[in-house]
Amino acid sequence: MMFGKLKAGLKVALAVMPLAFGSIAIAEADGLKVAMVLPGPISDNDWNSVGYNGLQAAAKALGVEVAYSENVSDADAERILRDYASRGYGLIFAHSFSFGDAALNVAEDFPDTTFMAGTAKELAPNLGTYSNPDYQGAYLAGMLGAGASKSKTIGWVGGMPAPNMLANLHAYEAGAKEMVPDAKVLHTFIGSWFDPPKAKEAAIAQVEQGADVLSAQGVGVIDAAIAKNVFALGAMTDQNHLGPKVVLTSVTWDLGPLVTAVAKAVEDKDWKSQNWSYGIAEGSVKLADFHGLDAGVPPEVLKAVQAKFEAIKSGAFTVPLDTSNAE
Repeated sequence: MMFGKLKAGLKVALAVMPLAFGSIAIAEADGLKVAMVLPGPISDNDWNSVGYNGLQAAAKALGVEVAYSENVSDADAERILRDYASRGYGLIFAHSFSFGDAALNVAEDFPDTTFMAGTAKELAPNLGTYSNPDYQGAYLAGMLGAGASKSKTIGWVGGMPAPNMLANLHAYEAGAKEMVPDAKVLHTFIGSWFDPPKAKEAAIAQVEQGADVLSAQGVGVIDAAIAKNVFALGAMTDQNHLGPKVVLTSVTWDLGPLVTAVAKAVEDKDWKSQNWSYGIAEGSVKLADFHGLDAGVPPEVLKAVQAKFEAIKSGAFTVPLDTSNAE
């Protein structure tokens, strides 16, 4: 059993409880208690790491008590959310696109608890949602990938066709077409949020179809890039350390500002049930360092990508939000 460790406040008493559905760490403090339920391991350098790091940031900024459960299946989500609510956690994040219905069910039974779901079919007075506008960064990644490609064919491998992932894919395609109008963009949904072998297999198949730059929207894609010696564009965190010679850059998402703002709003009793979205303009979505690999990218491509980033940040350019089904 893997156990998380969390630091918070000036005086911290750390209690760790083994649970069948994952691991949990609690830092005791007065006031608001915040919990997060995650579908995968907090060490994935991806979606779950971003959630965990955001929770840590809120604990540090506000001194709130925090707890988390990792590796939670869809079948267990409602039970675990309900357990946190029954134990007095005032703010609970359901950090998965597939936990929305579970969060809605529990929210109905705990009207005094505030819930935030990564995706929810509908909201409730005490249930809000938060989006990952990484599609803004995906547009830049598409520009960069197409501009760096020698074959004019780039790939994209993701998990499930959730709205957020579809927005990412379409923005990636649009950015690629802006940079190289006749670029070809291959895409694959592997049908799972966490299946590294399957993601690697799908990425290798794209390389065999001519892709020489891959957007790694799932764990395993970078392994394929290493095996085939092609560029990869990381996601969520700076993933260069996973493939120092192939991870050109990464579209990063810092969830700390959002988790902190939501928790502060709950504390101040001015929280609103809405879609909370922090993107490039708020400093949450960025491109990571190139770690010297930008030497292999034409200067005019880098200049165009940087100019587009500034345009998005200032509001001069709005990345189209397209969540339509992919062909």
